[in-house]
Amino acid sequence: MKSKTERILSVLRVIAWIAMVGYAFVFGSQLISFLVTLKYPAASKQFEGVAQNFSNLFQFSLPYYVIALIIIIISSGMLVYLWLMIVMLLTKLNIKSPFTIQVAGRMERIAYWLFVIWIFGFIGKDYAGWLSKTMGEQITITNLENAYLFSAGIVYIMSQIFKQGIEIQEENAKTI
Repeated sequence: MKSKTERILSVLRVIAWIAMVGYAFVFGSQLISFLVTLKYPAASKQFEGVAQNFSNLFQFSLPYYVIALIIIIISSGMLVYLWLMIVMLLTKLNIKSPFTIQVAGRMERIAYWLFVIWIFGFIGKDYAGWLSKTMGEQITITNLENAYLFSAGIVYIMSQIFKQGIEIQEENAKTI
């Protein structure tokens, strides 16, 4: 019979898969919509997955439009990869023996990836601010906030705790 923690871990695996698939659909729809808008400019009014109309930006400058949408699409792709890494972590995590090199390594990679997402979001936010000043109307490119920086710090600290747990576990194995 599964313990309560194992059941919660199973539910978290399912939630992580759902999140990854959801972000993958958003990423795919944004990529396809972007490609369609390049062929049919009128479609920029209906850009999928973005809460704002980018047709004014398209009319203002095609290169600015392309850069803005590439930032949005890359951000979505980065989130898909983040959730894939979380799925892989939850798959490798064994609650009976959680302190393994693989788990600690995956946690550290997730922390670094969260930090990269935060940096990319920061760049996207600055670009949106510059576009807003240049165009004279509000442009919002990305919704990546400082939560990613905070999450990166927490996950990195947890990965270091796991590494310390592995060292203690190895020392105990040697002394017994």
